[in-house]
Amino acid sequence: MQPQLFSITLILLIVSYCCSGLAVPSSSIVTGANGFVGRHIVYSLIQQRQSDDVILCLVRESKVECEQFYWDAHLSDLKESERCSVRVLPYDMLDVGTLESALQAASRVSPSSKICVYHTASVFGPTEDPVQTAIDNVKSAEIVVKAMQGFIRQRRVTSSSDAAARLVLTSSMAAVRATNQTPLNNKFYTNKDWNTLSTLDPTNWGSCYQYSKAESERRALELVAKSPIELEFVALCPSFVFGPPPPLPKQLESQTSESAGESSSSSFSISLIKQWLSGASQVQSRLCVDVRDVAQAHIAAGQMELGDGDDQKRYILSTEARLSSELTAEALKRAVDQHVRQSGSSSDIDTSKINCDTEFDGGAIKIGDQEVECTDILRDELGVTCRSVDVTFYDMVVAMLAGSF
Repeated sequence: MQPQLFSITLILLIVSYCCSGLAVPSSSIVTGANGFVGRHIVYSLIQQRQSDDVILCLVRESKVECEQFYWDAHLSDLKESERCSVRVLPYDMLDVGTLESALQAASRVSPSSKICVYHTASVFGPTEDPVQTAIDNVKSAEIVVKAMQGFIRQRRVTSSSDAAARLVLTSSMAAVRATNQTPLNNKFYTNKDWNTLSTLDPTNWGSCYQYSKAESERRALELVAKSPIELEFVALCPSFVFGPPPPLPKQLESQTSESAGESSSSSFSISLIKQWLSGASQVQSRLCVDVRDVAQAHIAAGQMELGDGDDQKRYILSTEARLSSELTAEALKRAVDQHVRQSGSSSDIDTSKINCDTEFDGGAIKIGDQEVECTDILRDELGVTCRSVDVTFYDMVVAMLAGSF
C-alpha cells in the first residue's frame, strides 16, 4: 500500500469516529492479527466489546483486504448495537512507522482512551535463515516498546492526557526454559525462570526461535524498566498452542472450502496435527495450552488493574504437566471416532496410521510430572482456567474435519 493511500485510510477512520459523536472508552491494537493466536484475541475482543470500542488489526499488506472481509463478516453476525469497530491496517513488524501510524489513529479517534497493544507478531517455524529470523523477532519487540514510549511522550505533550498505555507481549515457554534446562527450584518452572541456554545456532531453527523469545522479552522488559516513560507491561508465556480456530461467520459457512480457506489463518500446530492424524510424523508429547485460553488470558492481561509499583507482570499459560505421546494419540483417535459417531458422517482419516514417538522421556522433567506452576495464579489473577488437553484436541480435530481450517 502506498504511503498516501495508507494516510487517507487512517484519516477516513478518524473522521468517521469524530463525526459519530461517540466516546470511545478503549482502543486495542493487535499485531499479527491474522495469526492463530491473534485471530482468537480479536474474536474475543469483538465478543465482549461495546459498540463504541475500536480494534485495529495489523497484518501484512497482502492480507489487509481479506482480513477486513473476514472481520466484517463476523460483525454482521452481531446486532448493530453490539458491533464495535474493527479496522485492518498494513503492518511490517520491522517498520516502526506502521505501528506509530496505528497508535496515532487510535489516539485521534479517542484522545483520552486507554490503548492496549497486543503484540503477537513473531515468526515461528523453519526458515531459510533461522538466525536472521530470530534477530528480526527480537527487533520487532524492541520496535513496539520504543514506538509506544514515543507515543506516550508525544501524547502527554500535545494533549496533556494521562491515559494509560499497556503492552501485552506474547512471549513463550521458550523464554522460560530451554530444552533440558533445570528449573531454578529443581522441581518445576515458574514465572521466575528464564531460558539461559538457547543460542543462535544456524543448524537448529528451534534453538534460534527459543533464543528469540527469551531475548525479545528480556529486551522489552529492559527498555520498559530503564525508561522514565511509564508503559504498563505484561508478558504472557504460553506453552505449545493447540486448539480450533474461531467459529466461521455465517457469511463464510456457505462458501466452498477453498474460498473459506482464503480467510483462514495458518498455524504450525494445525500443520502438526494434520501430520499426526495422517501418520506422516509421529505424535509427540507436548506441554500445551488451548488457544482459546491464551486469548482469554490476553484480554484479561489487557484489562486487569495494576497497582502502584506493579506495572510489570509475567504469566505462564499452560497445563501443568504434559501428556505422553501415547495418551495424546488416544485423544486424537477418540476425537475422530466421536465426531464420526455424532455427525453420522464418514472420515478419510485412518486412525490406525497414527503412531507415537516413545523415545522422548520429557527431558529435565519427566512426562507426567508437574512441569510448570501456573494454575492457581492464572485463576486468581486473570480468571483463566486452562482446558484439559482432551478437550483441546477433540475440538481441534472436530473443527478440522468440519472444514473450518
